[in-house]
Formats: sequence, structure tokens, C-alpha cells
Amino acid sequence: MRAAVFAVTDRGAELASTISNALDGSKIFVKGRDFDRLRSLVDNTFDKFDALIFIGAVGITVRMIAPHIVSKLSDPAVISVDERGRHVISLLSGHVGGANDLTRRIAAIINAEPIITTATDVEHLTAVDAFTSNLGLVPQPKDAIKFINRAVLEGRKIFVTDGVTKLELVPQRLIAGIGCRRGIDCSMIRTAVESACRSINQSIDRIDLIATVDVKSDEVGLLKFARELGREIKFFDVATLRSTIDRYMLDESAFVKQTLGVGNVCEAAALACVERGRFALTKTKFDGVTVALVWERP
Repeated sequence: MRAAVFAVTDRGAELASTISNALDGSKIFVKGRDFDRLRSLVDNTFDKFDALIFIGAVGITVRMIAPHIVSKLSDPAVISVDERGRHVISLLSGHVGGANDLTRRIAAIINAEPIITTATDVEHLTAVDAFTSNLGLVPQPKDAIKFINRAVLEGRKIFVTDGVTKLELVPQRLIAGIGCRRGIDCSMIRTAVESACRSINQSIDRIDLIATVDVKSDEVGLLKFARELGREIKFFDVATLRSTIDRYMLDESAFVKQTLGVGNVCEAAALACVERGRFALTKTKFDGVTVALVWERP
């Protein structure tokens, strides 16, 4: 999960640094009480990161995100942390967006108390939209989610029927962005992608699409891997990857940039395949291969 971390005060900036350093791919965006700048940054990042973490008053967080909230099925996770690091509050998208799990993780990092208010979590029950998100499934429609979660809270049995309330679990597409050194063997690519998938508790067969930079369009090992997996592979030119890097504010490798003209292949290529995506796995290095996994957002 890739997070944008916003700090308002000097004390908050120190805490933001601690949190950001512990979360791969995270960025710190602001320091100082310039709320116009903060609002502008939130406007530009709300749909570009998997999570937004605010160090400061929860009221400020609410005011900043309010214009952008659309749906619990597509909004990013939003978390508020007081500047002394005593409490970590899951504010938005606790289940599908993963805010509750991230809240617990941050609380453990800074030795704080996690504040989670979703009813099923308070009662130590599993919500349908929580476990389906971890499986890469989108539960629809929202009314059915509420109905089933309410039934869980009330201790009622849930039956699979043709009744009025019907919950559909729609698989999200999983895109594998791949970067690799020239001449690499197919088996090494497969080993890397299998390891990446295992790290998110998925099978390699769960991958729907492969993506990379167009200079790899003649890479024998990569083409063989796509063929053996039976998946389409998309090749993107440098201009498209550059635009995606800028849009999502992705980190770049100076060495890769010097070689290819852009410093991020696997993350940028995966995100270029979808209108909106969330990271299942940020750029991860293996032997001669880098892999990023992206879920397509609804």
C-alpha cells in the first residue's frame, strides 16, 4: 500500500518521517500551517495514492478530504494521527480501502492506540467487505454489503439464495508490472513473479495482464513467460510511462532513468493499464527482475 503522509507542525513532521520510512513507497508532502497549500496537495493526491495519512487534528483531515469522498468501494484509506503519536484513527475506507489494517500497523510502528470504530471490528467480527478486499474481490452493491454486515452483527445466519438481497463478488483485475535485465531467462522471471504473488497470498494464475516498457518487446524470456502463463503483455513507450510517473508521483531510479529515459518501469507500466489502480505490491526487487502488482479499482 502506497501512502501520502501530510504533516502540519514540526512535531508532526518528525512523526510523519517515522511513519513514512516504515511504509514502502510513501511520501511526505507538507510541513507548516499553510492550509491552502495542504488543500491543494490533497486535491492533487487523493486519487493517486492508496492511503492518505494526516498528522494533526482530525477536524482538519475531515475538511480536507470532504470534497473528494465518493464511495467506500473506491475511496483511498484515510487515517488521522495526533501530532504526539498517541492515537491512530481509521477515518475512511476501513474495510475495502484497508484503513483499519493500516491503522493497526501504524499504531504498532509508533506505539500508539489504534482507534477503529466500524461496528464489526468493535464486536470482533469479520465484515464481508473486509475479507473480500484481501482476496481481490469487490462486493456489490453497497446495500447488500450493509445488509449482510448487519446480519453478522445481529448473529443471524446468512444463506446463499435467490432472495431479494444478492451480493456479487466481482474479481478485480491483477496487473503485473515487470522490469528486467536484458537477456534474462524465463524461469527467473517466473520465480520472481511467483514470489511477488505469494507475498500477497495470491497464485500466479490470478494475474490477468502483464505490462512493461516497449524496449522489452523483443525480450525472449519475458515473451516466453507471458506465453507460458497465457496472458497478454502490454508494452508502453517512454512518453506514456513518463506521464504515469508524473501523475502518480512515483519514485525513480537514477540508473534506470539514465538507461531507458524513465526511472520506473514496473510500477508505471502496471498503473498505465488501468484508469484507477491500487498497489497490492509496490516495486520489489528480485534477481534481475523488478515486479509491482496493481489491483484495478472499481
